[in-house]
Amino acid sequence: MRYMFDTVALNIMIKSRVDTAQFDKNHEYYITPVQRAEILMTKDSGLRTKLLEGLEVIENSTPVASVRIRSAPWGHFPWGHGPWGGGDGKYHPDILRRLSECRGNKSARGNNEDALIIEVCKMNRMTLVTNDEAAQKVSGDLGVSWVSVDAFLAGMGR
Repeated sequence: MRYMFDTVALNIMIKSRVDTAQFDKNHEYYITPVQRAEILMTKDSGLRTKLLEGLEVIENSTPVASVRIRSAPWGHFPWGHGPWGGGDGKYHPDILRRLSECRGNKSARGNNEDALIIEVCKMNRMTLVTNDEAAQKVSGDLGVSWVSVDAFLAGMGR
């Protein structure tokens, strides 16, 4: 199985000091440049440093591979972090719309990032690890497998 951790899942794993070396080695684990960019936007510099250090531990102990995003909304990411020419992503606008329409999804701030991550999961047949209810709903509606962070950690990827 191929698992994609969203930023919320990474934050939970980092803050809980999850031993990612215990993850099932028969599976693959991924992030995109989106998660690192979201961590870099953390306003609290002390927390940002801890999250980046934790991300490095996770990337080195599991290992977690980085996969490129499939769409490149203009002006959203630094040069070189998205596909050239807009990419081959075809789901981003629909996913973004669906996230924006989710009942109770008050924080539209992260919708663009969530849409990019869900699109990667859809196009690469990955299971999204997330506690974000809007991301769970939209993923399920689009046929993208997802699992909550607690359920994932209970099985440690098994």
